[in-house]
Amino acid sequence: MRVIVAGVGYRNLRDHSVGVAVADRLLDRAWGVDVVVEDLSYNPIAVMQRLEDEPPERRFTRAVMVGAVERGNRPPGTVAAYRWDGVLPSDEEIQRAVSEAVTGVIALDNTLVVTRHFGGLPEDVVVIEVEPGVQEFGDEFSAPVAKVVDEVCELAVIMATDAGAAARLPTGPLGGARSAAAGHGLG
Repeated sequence: MRVIVAGVGYRNLRDHSVGVAVADRLLDRAWGVDVVVEDLSYNPIAVMQRLEDEPPERRFTRAVMVGAVERGNRPPGTVAAYRWDGVLPSDEEIQRAVSEAVTGVIALDNTLVVTRHFGGLPEDVVVIEVEPGVQEFGDEFSAPVAKVVDEVCELAVIMATDAGAAARLPTGPLGGARSAAAGHGLG
């Protein structure tokens, strides 16, 4: 199994920087040759091309994607982890996602939709999303998000290195099935 652990977000946008912060922290870990950690916070078309640049025999078999996603129905700092079912939205929504990608929008859902649509993602995609509390320039997380960053890092490590743990996650559409703040949602 070859895995990419990717953070997606904006630097210096407080809670919306959580994916970038996780990737930065995980870069310092000792990983085996089959785990790659990257900040994929750039144009989703370029992300798709980056994933496709891997030699066919070395393509990733799992992606663990981490970022802040404002769903609006969860308290700030809520962590949701799930295996994405890979179901794409309507053609109109895909077109909107591609248009946003071209104009520079960096968002976890957008990156997932565009890279799946164009075939860059592996079939096995674990999504770890954090509900942000604030969206403003700055380099400090809100208190609820700051409390879960270490947990999100640990969860990303587990999802990258333990195939059984990932298999126990619920499978669902973008937005996930349930929160994983307590016990990593693996129970």
